[in-house]
Amino acid sequence: MVKSYKKRGAMRIVIYTKSTELPELAEGSILHSAMAFRMFELGSMCKPYMLVAYDSGDAEIGHLLIVRRHSIRLIPPVFSVRYSIQGEGTYTPRCSDREELFGMFLEKVFDMFGYLHTFIEIKNIEDSRFAYGTLYKHHFVPLRDHRNYISLHSKEPQARLSRAYRTHIRKSEERGVTFRRATSDEEINEALQLMKNFYRSKTRKRLPKREILLEMLHDSDGTLSEKAKMFIIIYKGKIIGSSICLYENERALLAYSCGLRKSYPLQYPGIMAIWAAISDAYKNGYHHFEFLEVRGLSRLRKSFLSTIYNFGGKETSTLQWYHFRWNWVNKFLRWIYV
Repeated sequence: MVKSYKKRGAMRIVIYTKSTELPELAEGSILHSAMAFRMFELGSMCKPYMLVAYDSGDAEIGHLLIVRRHSIRLIPPVFSVRYSIQGEGTYTPRCSDREELFGMFLEKVFDMFGYLHTFIEIKNIEDSRFAYGTLYKHHFVPLRDHRNYISLHSKEPQARLSRAYRTHIRKSEERGVTFRRATSDEEINEALQLMKNFYRSKTRKRLPKREILLEMLHDSDGTLSEKAKMFIIIYKGKIIGSSICLYENERALLAYSCGLRKSYPLQYPGIMAIWAAISDAYKNGYHHFEFLEVRGLSRLRKSFLSTIYNFGGKETSTLQWYHFRWNWVNKFLRWIYV
């Protein structure tokens, strides 16, 4: 279903709810891409909406992906509906004021969903000052959070490693462990199966469906994509670890990683899976390496944060914005936190 809204002269905002109806979108954030839309479309308990703004000549000005998620818990009994926005969206050079257009997108969100939500969340905005006034005007509550990343432009990643991790990587390589990008269908399928088994047993984070991951790793012509790469860790001809990294602007984003740590404890496959992605990002000139994977790993968060620090990573404070269905909750939280 496609809904169109007029706004200020001939500019209009169109809301797409099916991937088959999506137009060709401007290049930008992978978190707001058609690929991300299809990933959520095929997921369970969620529904994506793509908001696209057009000028009077029907040329795109910008677009924003918002995802509706349902959560059900039996003990205690809880049912919630939240709408999630990751980052500020994608904007073309035709957009003269990104914050103003972001505010228009938010107005459409409220027009569409009104009070049909438990809360709306906006995460991973790079500049904490972006749209601050707009979000405050719409009664969003700013809460402190952290982003985990490694800086790649000021120092080589080897120089940031802890002594222990430097030793682990050296010993792993001395024992014959190698890493490289997965290039064949056979390698990708084997690594995906390993990753699926790991996430099913070790984390609460769900992997996207196989067809979505395959689409993520390939361009439309079937060649390997440069916006998403899979790395494999190989020992004696067997894949013992893998990772998937996404790329946008000057950032490399670690989405998934795993390793057969119990079966190969002396080869450090989990460490090598992350190191493979970091090494490639540095080699290709990316400035920052971020750990998207830490989100959703509630049972493993403490140990994963330790891993990030051993790679030379650090935390930086950022803001997440929330708007709850009940305005008194927003007022109360703003009274406490603002």
